[in-house]
Amino acid sequence: LLRLPLIRNPYNIDILEAARRKHGRILNKRDDNTFTTQLYNDQGSQYLVQVGIGTPPQNFTVTLDTGSADLWVPSSHCPRIECPYGGFQEASSSTFQNGEESFGIQYGIGSVNGTYVKDTVTVAGASVPDQQFGLAETTEDILTTPTTVGGPGGDQTKPNNRTRVAANGILGLGYPQLTAATTQGEQAYNPFVFNLVEKKIIQDPVFSVYMNSADKDGWAGEIIFGGVDKSKFSGDLNYLPVAQLTTQQQPLGGLGGEEDDSAAQNRQGYYYWMVYGQGVSVQGGLQQSQDFDLQSTGAFILDTGTTLTYMPTKIAIQVATAVAGENGFQLDRQSGVFIVDCSVASSDIQVQLKMSQSSNPSSQPVILSVPTSELVIPLDGETPETSTACMFGIAPLGSSGGGLGSNMFLVGDSMLRSAYLVFDM
Repeated sequence: LLRLPLIRNPYNIDILEAARRKHGRILNKRDDNTFTTQLYNDQGSQYLVQVGIGTPPQNFTVTLDTGSADLWVPSSHCPRIECPYGGFQEASSSTFQNGEESFGIQYGIGSVNGTYVKDTVTVAGASVPDQQFGLAETTEDILTTPTTVGGPGGDQTKPNNRTRVAANGILGLGYPQLTAATTQGEQAYNPFVFNLVEKKIIQDPVFSVYMNSADKDGWAGEIIFGGVDKSKFSGDLNYLPVAQLTTQQQPLGGLGGEEDDSAAQNRQGYYYWMVYGQGVSVQGGLQQSQDFDLQSTGAFILDTGTTLTYMPTKIAIQVATAVAGENGFQLDRQSGVFIVDCSVASSDIQVQLKMSQSSNPSSQPVILSVPTSELVIPLDGETPETSTACMFGIAPLGSSGGGLGSNMFLVGDSMLRSAYLVFDM
């Protein structure tokens, strides 16, 4: 089950570059079997968490990503130009176990390749010994951002994070079957968060994510393993089942982390944190209410590793038209996002995602409502009022669909920020 109450947070971001990407300092054990740590808001483009790897722990600040399942950090052998923030020193950890299985992921933008290894992994004070993860030996457009300087032949790279904290890897929180091992003919394994459950490090099999407002930069968010922080939301939690993919699955028995057969069988068919979607509604404006329903129930992938929300092109255009007017937006072909007039932020329009409690449409869907003011993102100023250019927090998937089906949506930070998310494993 996925549990999400619907709350409202103000929204602000100033990085167009982040639209290209798919993708804490204070530790506190709240009580028995519950662990919490802060998330770093990188100007609304991504959320970072601190991970300790090895004995003694070597600290890495990595992107929190519910849209992938692998933890990876740079290897000490990764070239500096590709891994500019340093790598894991294998020889310095007394619990490090080398591996022979290859590791590789192709993201929406960028890729990473290396080797699977094992070591003790600690997040928020919760430690998993012998945790499998990836050591990156090469990366492309993940830890660095390509930029052209001085015309042809002037390609250079620069760090992808201009703030004082940089992403130096990714912590994937998806299901075991989503790990890169399964795409390479290898056996699925338990990601860190699932090992917290299997090894009984947490009693309640949930993790909760609070992003805070986009304009709250720095260590302003929070993730809890094994519990919920009721002070971070108002109202009741709404429950939604996790949707299964309908492709043929391989058995998950014998996963790393000593997962029993019943648990493995129960997770077959689960890849993403994905819920059943019915469509999108735009409330307010000249026509008051416009519904853009799917012909059949689709799926919304809830992905904290994606900055914007991506919808099938037709629906994305319909939503942008309903919000900004027929001539009120244009597609920036280089980044693939909609540019809108910044004045749209002052409207009272709400964009709503409609989600069903089953694979059939519901007469009473769960609604995630996001004010347009949170979806108009300033590009050259602190707020829409002080900016001359703004982008829309909803973008089209494009002709390729990003590898997703025509009824699948990628719901990123631009909309997830308006909810307190509880993921039930």
